[in-house]
Amino acid sequence: MVQYCLNITKKNTNQQYRYTVDLEQHYEDEPTIFFTPIVCNKIKNELESQSNCKINDMHLKTIIKTWVQDIKEGYRDSSLILDLPVTNHQNIHNLTELGNQEIPPLIYPEISNLEPKIGALPPLDFS
Repeated sequence: MVQYCLNITKKNTNQQYRYTVDLEQHYEDEPTIFFTPIVCNKIKNELESQSNCKINDMHLKTIIKTWVQDIKEGYRDSSLILDLPVTNHQNIHNLTELGNQEIPPLIYPEISNLEPKIGALPPLDFS
């Protein structure tokens, strides 16, 4: 078994996070077989817990694509720089942004041309 390492550097802070896997010979030849959805989800969860950042599907796709390409080319260490958003749930109550508080102007519908068709409670004709 050979150990392959992924290093992710968080953009603007230069914090680094590391994830390693041990691959057998047949996975080294075809690394796409190794990266099943279960393995990808495990990688995502581990990196999120290390970094306290949200790793979305686009980030995960980039990570796996880069890592697979590097493994195919024979590199044992892969490095990526990603802009990861922080998921800090503790400071959610300290938000000061109130958003747009203006009430939008009302739009009144034009109903002067509506006429009933037939029946006791006829459907309306909008044409």
